[in-house]
Amino acid sequence: MTRQHGAVRIFFYNWPIYVGTWLPALALLLFVPFMDPPARALAAFVAVTALAWSLTSLLVSFYIYDRSALVSGRWVSPLLGPMSTWATIHAGLDAEVELDTVMQGRCVGRLDIFDPKLMSSPSIVRARRRTPQVHHASPASPTALPIESGACDAIVVAFTAHEIRDRGAREAFFVELRRSLRPGGKVLIVEHFRDLANFLAFGPGYVHFVSRDEWLRLAAHANLAVASETKITPWVTALTLARVS
Repeated sequence: MTRQHGAVRIFFYNWPIYVGTWLPALALLLFVPFMDPPARALAAFVAVTALAWSLTSLLVSFYIYDRSALVSGRWVSPLLGPMSTWATIHAGLDAEVELDTVMQGRCVGRLDIFDPKLMSSPSIVRARRRTPQVHHASPASPTALPIESGACDAIVVAFTAHEIRDRGAREAFFVELRRSLRPGGKVLIVEHFRDLANFLAFGPGYVHFVSRDEWLRLAAHANLAVASETKITPWVTALTLARVS
């Protein structure tokens, strides 16, 4: 099944924000000629900045999800190392990478951890409604994963963990990830960080992401060690966490 281009998907997932930005900005530009000079400059700056930011976010999304190194998935296996069993966890949207083509060993779990009480963003609801899953995933609670303790050499959580908005639930999720790993096993967290690069690309929308410090805090809380931190693109980071004991 062919997926829509990244920019198209991002637009439809967040269309109220885009439309809510474009219409006022265009209306403001129409009124600029009728304003006093000081107000005219400020209004033009605000409108143009809003339009530019929203269009930049779509261009960056197209690059990330259609043209960047993320797409090939060749970076996944080197970060996780040898494995015989693995699992993937998402919130209703398959990983951007076709994991079956890049992972070694046997998949022991495909879990959909969407919980409307913990994942309150309207965009994830629209995304789930619009995007059919390539593989069937079993519904699961992020705080009680149906994976046997120590069953996985590797777990991939791509563009999903930030959707858990509750702090306590996010901590419990990371504890569950550790429990599911064998000693020496690794979990791969793939995310946009709340950082300068994502601010420049997505504007105020970057607050939906989670900071690097928070991911490191969650890893420490679950007693997971940072094995590597890799920039897949300037806007996407792969954080590899290992269960050392």
